[in-house]
Amino acid sequence: MIRSAFRSSSLLLSVALLLSGHGLQLAFVPIKAEFNEWTSVDIGLLSSFYFAGFILGCFTVPRLVSRIGHIRSYAFLVSLFTTSIMCLSLGDYFFFWLVLRVLSGVCIAGLYLVIESWLNEQLSSDVRGGVLAVYTVIVLAGLAVGQLLLNAAPVGSDRLIVISALFIVLATVPISLTRSSQPEQIPNATFSPLLILRTSRTASASSFSSGVISGSVYGLGPVYGLQQGMDVSSVSLMMALAITGGALAQYPLGRLSDSYARHLVILGCLIAGAIIAAVALLLPASAGPLILCLFGAAVMPVYALSLALSSDNVTEGSFIEVGTGLLMINAFGSILGPLVTSQLMFRLGAEYFFVSHLVVLLLGGFGVFALSRSERASSGDRPDFKLATTAAAQGALQLDPRAGEDQGLDSD
Repeated sequence: MIRSAFRSSSLLLSVALLLSGHGLQLAFVPIKAEFNEWTSVDIGLLSSFYFAGFILGCFTVPRLVSRIGHIRSYAFLVSLFTTSIMCLSLGDYFFFWLVLRVLSGVCIAGLYLVIESWLNEQLSSDVRGGVLAVYTVIVLAGLAVGQLLLNAAPVGSDRLIVISALFIVLATVPISLTRSSQPEQIPNATFSPLLILRTSRTASASSFSSGVISGSVYGLGPVYGLQQGMDVSSVSLMMALAITGGALAQYPLGRLSDSYARHLVILGCLIAGAIIAAVALLLPASAGPLILCLFGAAVMPVYALSLALSSDNVTEGSFIEVGTGLLMINAFGSILGPLVTSQLMFRLGAEYFFVSHLVVLLLGGFGVFALSRSERASSGDRPDFKLATTAAAQGALQLDPRAGEDQGLDSD
């Protein structure tokens, strides 16, 4: 596994640089919007449009790659991504920023797809799981570093935009120098809603809940911190700890789900998240970093657990189709979450950031409990848990050992 990871080191280094720049712009946009005195509703729309672009990218980029190849697609997407970030400095025009957020979502989804399919081409099935774990750690670490880079310059200046763009452009250097051959194509993102609901209703409910929460945390977490009186340095630490908490909890919770019923582990995560959200309403704003760390540890792994749960109930021939469907459900939740949470924060106050999460987690927990009673995992051996994140969900499907054996999808 170490040899395979070393052979893929140029791709992994590109991921580290790319995600650091991406994490910085994810954190910068809502904070800059708050400094512009835009409403919570406006900032929620910025987050929702980003995730809408992410969905669009999952469906459009595979066709782009099939036409012009991985290297040209990567260069095109990096150029467009860098442009969308640099254009933020041209003016604080809300509708212009909405367009830029869609472009950013399309580009980052496409870049994930290009890099992850490239990794998949280099790996044999016996090391995919291990390299995927390394890849996931790098993704989460890059996002956390990006949050901390908020402290590199004043938010009011354009320096943070330049720093974010620099990291993303530098990510092209390692991948341009790689000697590994590029794959011919990547699977199209196709799925059947009926298949998902028939085979993975419990996983669908938990995946949607996870998307609502993660979309709100990424899009409105910085806004919540600022409205609670925290400075930018504290907000960046809080967001970095939220990601770190989720990263540290992924593997132990995943292994726990290998030993016990996965739906019970998911239910436990949702209940724990609801308790933490309730406690957050009683604590002062200074406890925000610790609360977000614990909250991230409880709820961020839910998507990966949902993906594992869905794989227990489907055959190899439909795994990618169901998994891609879960990604879409999660992304739709990420679109809806900021819209609802921002409305509550705008009309009722910043503390409703956690009130909305409390309601979502309780409803999600009830849905998981009710649906799991009518569903049972298949009687065969369950596959081991594979690390995954919402951001890199599509890569988790392609890097799963069963994905390479799937013959049921059409590709261009």
